[in-house]
Amino acid sequence: MVVLRTVVLDGIRLRVLVTGGAGFIGSHLVDHLVDAGHDVVVLDNFSTGKARNLSHSQREPNFQLVRADIRRISQSLLKRLGRVDRICHLAAVTSVQESVRDPVSTAEVNVIGTLNVLEAAKALKAERVVSASSAAVYGTPQAFPISETASISPISPYGASKAASELFLGSFEENHGIEGVSLRFFNVYGPRQTPSQYSGVISIFGKRALNHQPLQVFGDGSQTRDFIYVSDVVDTTVAALERNLRSRVFNIATGKEVTILELAKTMHRITKSRSNLGVSPPRTGDVARSVADITKARNELGLIARTPLGDGLSATIRWLAQEGRAKRAEQCTIREMS
Repeated sequence: MVVLRTVVLDGIRLRVLVTGGAGFIGSHLVDHLVDAGHDVVVLDNFSTGKARNLSHSQREPNFQLVRADIRRISQSLLKRLGRVDRICHLAAVTSVQESVRDPVSTAEVNVIGTLNVLEAAKALKAERVVSASSAAVYGTPQAFPISETASISPISPYGASKAASELFLGSFEENHGIEGVSLRFFNVYGPRQTPSQYSGVISIFGKRALNHQPLQVFGDGSQTRDFIYVSDVVDTTVAALERNLRSRVFNIATGKEVTILELAKTMHRITKSRSNLGVSPPRTGDVARSVADITKARNELGLIARTPLGDGLSATIRWLAQEGRAKRAEQCTIREMS
């Protein structure tokens, strides 16, 4: 279960624009901000976001939803939005594999879209833009754990798009005084993460384990990831929106690494699944090892990975099971009506 912690910046009610606010991380962030009493405007084109993700917040008077695409932010839309204090930019193509397949579309959303959001920030007189970056900007690091001072050398179009976005945030701060904060998310997981072919490995494993289907491991399963639960990510993102900061780039992770094979076995045990482990060739653009140095985020943002992996996995699996039951009930209703 996601725990919402209510904190308002020195008692000040902020007006926050959240792009991609109907998505996985965005909707959890929106719920938190709305419950904290901030005025929240969600901008989403619903290409991957879902209206039901916002069911908690949409009944509240301090919530507003705007259906729009960051690739085309019109002047009329900016006039409708009025002034905002902070922007949290989460809208993006988030799949490494999708970016390899279609790098142009990835760049249109992740790079041009980010530029449009920064231009909007200027027009809306926003003081700060907090943007979702990614561990993918590091490519194949030479030292572990990975610190923010590591070289930027992405090996996928997705990673390259996030690296470019970080540079544009820095240039807008230099030229226009809009603070640009990049949060380099490692592997975020939790409820509302869609188990499609392009989403996180945990949601994919969870759905397959619940259906007693093989858990597909790419390569030998020794590759590692630093998994962090979505509520811990939300807490840290709120801090990035609210606090006075010395730094502009932060790793958002737990500082602990888990192999994909260990993950598959843990999920197999939690679900009591009859699934077997399947092995496939390594995927293009995947890195072999990933674990973060979170010292800076701990010191400046108060990052604490409160949710143990086992607890987070159990909560995610419960949500996936509930979603599966709801879909089956819906399909039965449709068949009965037809």
